[in-house]
Amino acid sequence: MKTLYPISLLISLLTTTTIFARPLPVENFKYKKDITLPSKMGESQIVKVLLDEEFYKHSFYGDLRVTRNGEIVPYKIQNAEEISKYTEKLKPELLFTKKDEMEIYVLELPKLPEGMSYSKLTVTSSYDYETSITLKLGDNPDSFAETKNVFLYKYGSQSSGEIDLGNTKFRYVRLEVENGSNLKFPSVTRSKENKHLYFEKTHQLPNPLLEENAVLFTFPNENQSSFQNIKLSFEEKNWERMITVRGKINKKEWDTVFQGTINHDEKEGNFAEIPISSPLSSEFTIQIEDGENQTLHLKEVITVQPLEEILFFKDNGTNDANYSLYYGNPYQWPANFDPYTYPSSDELRDKTPLEGKLTKEVENAEFGYNLIYPPISGYITTGLFYIGIGTLLVFIFSILRSKRLVVKETV
Repeated sequence: MKTLYPISLLISLLTTTTIFARPLPVENFKYKKDITLPSKMGESQIVKVLLDEEFYKHSFYGDLRVTRNGEIVPYKIQNAEEISKYTEKLKPELLFTKKDEMEIYVLELPKLPEGMSYSKLTVTSSYDYETSITLKLGDNPDSFAETKNVFLYKYGSQSSGEIDLGNTKFRYVRLEVENGSNLKFPSVTRSKENKHLYFEKTHQLPNPLLEENAVLFTFPNENQSSFQNIKLSFEEKNWERMITVRGKINKKEWDTVFQGTINHDEKEGNFAEIPISSPLSSEFTIQIEDGENQTLHLKEVITVQPLEEILFFKDNGTNDANYSLYYGNPYQWPANFDPYTYPSSDELRDKTPLEGKLTKEVENAEFGYNLIYPPISGYITTGLFYIGIGTLLVFIFSILRSKRLVVKETV
C-alpha cells in the first residue's frame, strides 16, 4: 500500500495538461518582443509566429527563447511557406492493364504546369475488396524511380478511396495488385506547391580593390539587412572561381562565413547562390580569386534571408497568458527540447495553427549577464582553473624545496 501513493501521484503529474516549466533568466537576453495572439482563439492549441527582420539583425540564432508568463516554452522552428489551397482533378490515361496472377495497371498522368505536383490518385471498384498494392513512380514506363507499398480496401460504403502520391512530379504510375480487385482510377489530384517565403536586398556595387590574382568587394550593409544566402551575377556566363565571404562580428572582428570553389553554367540561370554558415547582418566582403584567369566582372549582388516561423503549444488553461520572445546573447547555447513538447508534423497536418504576431523590438530593461551563465560563468571557470593550477604548482614547488633542504642538511 505504501507504494500506491507515489505511483498514483506520478500518474497524475504525467497526465496534467500543464507541463511544469522552468523560469527563463531573462537578464541574459538584450532584446525582447512580445507575442500577441488573435482575439478569437478557436479550438487549435498550436501557435505559429513568423520571425521578422528585426529579429535577424540582433539574434545569434541559437539564443531564441519563448516564454509564457516568464517560463520557458518549448518551440519548433521551420522555414515559412505560403500554403497553397488550389487543387484540380484530372483524368489519368490507362496505358496498360494485365489480369493474370497479379493485376497490373500502368497510368500516364497529364503534363504538369510549372509550380505544381501530383498529390492523390483516386481509386474505385465495383466490388468489396482489400489488397496490398506495390506502387511505382517514374519519368517513363521503362524505369521507375520510386517504389512504396499501399494498403487499400472497400467494405460496403467504407473505402480508403485514395493513394497519397507524396507531391510527386513523376508522370507514370505502375500498380501491382492482388487478382480480383478490378480497380479503376477516375481522377488524379494536382495542386500548387507551397511557396517558400524570404526577403531580398540588392546591394550597390562598391569600387573593387584589386589584389594579387584576386578582386575584393566591401559592402557596408548600412541598414544591417540580415541574410543567409548571397546571389552573385557576372557578365561572364560560365566560370569557376574560389570565393571567400567574410563578415564583421560584434563590429570588430572579421569572420569567414563561406570559402569554397563555385562552378557556374549559363544553364543554371543568371545567378550563382552562396550559402552562409550563420545569419549575418553586418558589413561583409566578397573576395574572388582569379588566379591565372581573366578578372570576372561582377554585375549584381543580392542578399537573401529565408523567412522562418516558430511553432509552440498554447496554454489551454487560460487565455490571459503573456507570451514573449527573447534573444540577443552570443554566448547562449542552442535550445534543445524533447520532441513531444512542441507540435509534430502530424499535428500540423490535422490542425490549422493560430497566427501570433510579434510586436516592435525593445531593449530588455533587465539585461545583465548572470554569474552562473555564459560569459561570466566561463570567466569564473577559467579563473578557478588557473587558480587551481597555480595552487598546485606552489604546492609542488614547496615539496621540492623541502626535499632540497633535507638533502642539504644530510650532506
